[in-house]
Amino acid sequence: MEAYRTWRLCQVVGPPDSWLDLPAEQLDWVLAVDDTVAEARRNLEEEAARG
Repeated sequence: MEAYRTWRLCQVVGPPDSWLDLPAEQLDWVLAVDDTVAEARRNLEEEAARG
């Protein structure tokens, strides 16, 4: 599970050297809201496409 968490953090935040010093709670929060943020972006793009 830790390897998956690290992989997701690299996808969402960037290379480990950009987030290794951040608290684990903050990193977990970033992962938790990532799907919600992506969904909100999609919704905005869909609304913009509709005019």
